[in-house]
Amino acid sequence: MKKILFIAVSLCLFVSCEKGNGVKELKQLQFTSEEQELVNHCNDFSFNLLAQVANGEQKENVILSPLSASMLLGMLMNGADTQTLMQIQNVTGFDDKASMDEINAWYRQLIDVLPALDHYTNLNIANGIWAREDFPFKETFMEECKQNFDAQTKNVPTFLDSKVLDDINRFAAQQTNNRIKKVIDEQMVNSETVMILLNALYFKAMWLDKFKKENTKPHPFTTLNGEQIQTDMMRQTHDWSYGESDDYQFLQLPYKGGKYCANIILPAKGIDIREWVKTLNAERWQQILYKTFYPEVSLELPKFSLSYDRMLTDDLKALGMKDAFNPLVADFSRLSEFPSYVSFIKQYTFMQVDEEGTEAAAVTIGGMYAESAMPEEPREFIVDRPFLFVIRECTYGTILFTAIIGHPEWQK
Repeated sequence: MKKILFIAVSLCLFVSCEKGNGVKELKQLQFTSEEQELVNHCNDFSFNLLAQVANGEQKENVILSPLSASMLLGMLMNGADTQTLMQIQNVTGFDDKASMDEINAWYRQLIDVLPALDHYTNLNIANGIWAREDFPFKETFMEECKQNFDAQTKNVPTFLDSKVLDDINRFAAQQTNNRIKKVIDEQMVNSETVMILLNALYFKAMWLDKFKKENTKPHPFTTLNGEQIQTDMMRQTHDWSYGESDDYQFLQLPYKGGKYCANIILPAKGIDIREWVKTLNAERWQQILYKTFYPEVSLELPKFSLSYDRMLTDDLKALGMKDAFNPLVADFSRLSEFPSYVSFIKQYTFMQVDEEGTEAAAVTIGGMYAESAMPEEPREFIVDRPFLFVIRECTYGTILFTAIIGHPEWQK
């Protein structure tokens, strides 16, 4: 029987704040044209995953962190080989366009530079590996994770010890400001579990232009299921990057410091947002971003605070990553000589948008067995029906979160 190889955990957290803590040396992303192509391919993965998950989803809200999932799969790539590796690369959008060295270097730059883009955004990225000390892992795999993902490693005698699980949960809580406190329990491990990987991202930002709380008023919102509800609608009029077409309106809201931004896309009335997102890929996304101008926009945007979880195993299989989950053909021989396969990948997410800024969290768990003239009048942008919400790095466009908000609610 093939062994459980590891549980992999990715965490992302986005929260509003007043300013970054302490003084840090600022850095800038400096992508070559080839590395920019990797961003585009990764954004293809972002929209492919969103469309796949939204297709047939019964819940009215879908919230994902494609960067979290991509980093998880990036670590898996370092242990995979042959067809298994090729399928993971295809799903994440890398294909044969880059070598593993180039892919690892790309992730390494994201880890090094994203936290140091400005003084106003507090972003922390941390990775950890817990390895069972009696299992023969290949040192090359461990070294790749240390060098390219800055992974902290720890040897443990067994994963049946609650103290080991407590240590993993404590690491997750510390790296996410206690927003995500529990990522693993005894139901997720057994005597054959031999490794746990964890990737954590922590991000704090606030709007460049805050919404005044006194302007927030109830307003009707038609949900994805056609129900009309009352939701707290934030209001602000400002000159923003804006675009429109026959089938959508687009708006970009910058966070303080200008290195990160949120994008809102509101499909035209009568268009199902789940069908609209199927038309999105990196190329169309760039076209939408380029076809903008800066008019005065009267924005009404609902506050929301929502949680979401999704088992991504079947979604990743549907996108083409099949062999990794198949115990008969999975090839993770670059990780260990012992055969192994992925048993599941699941993501938990949380997103909150209010007058101050944005808060969002994601936990991805994977288990292995083993542009235009200015208008004369202000544009109206009334988000009173399902919409797409995207959080991204602004210069090169790496997408961190995507969300379809079909039923905005506020969770106490």
